[in-house]
Amino acid sequence: MRRILMMLLVCMMFAPAIADGAEANVYQMKQIDEVTNQWEIHIDYPEFTGLVDARFQEKLNVLIKETVDKQVKQMKQEAEEAKFPVQLYAETKVLQHNNFYSTLITFSKSFGNTFSGDIQSFNFYNQEGAKLIPLTDIIDLNKLTEQVREEMQKEPSKYFIEEFKGVRPGTAYYMQDGELVLIFNKYEIAAGVYGNPEIKIPLKHRY
Repeated sequence: MRRILMMLLVCMMFAPAIADGAEANVYQMKQIDEVTNQWEIHIDYPEFTGLVDARFQEKLNVLIKETVDKQVKQMKQEAEEAKFPVQLYAETKVLQHNNFYSTLITFSKSFGNTFSGDIQSFNFYNQEGAKLIPLTDIIDLNKLTEQVREEMQKEPSKYFIEEFKGVRPGTAYYMQDGELVLIFNKYEIAAGVYGNPEIKIPLKHRY
């Protein structure tokens, strides 16, 4: 964990500001558009084509596609059981900070008066021997939960402080200017009006 955190901190010290989009030759966007009487689907997701580690790239593309397919399958099952159309939208951001990449996919679903907005991140270094870097490889979740609570307490009218049980291992994240940026699902820590809330935690601690 310390080695990964040190690598992240070094990259942030010498990297330019994070861009809302990675190098154009590293990936291409794919689309799924499907409209029937039961559902409406519009999904954008990335297919990586220029990563350094070709084997990792293949595994990553399979994982992303499986994630998308799982969402689509679940939504269609719900649509078949419902008496009204279901909508599923997904948008993707690929963020790059030096050679650290974060792929963020937000799935927004609506059926009747019910809405959801779940987000997943795929984080990795674009290098040989690449692997996905889970949140638990960067920081201790118990320490992180304490810091998140401190941030939430600064805006008690916005966040569900009492209901907050802690940071999930699968919480989406990216890096920006020496900070760990956590992105929560819609309704997870705040009312739906706030969408997918982001909480920034300085990466100055070494666990």
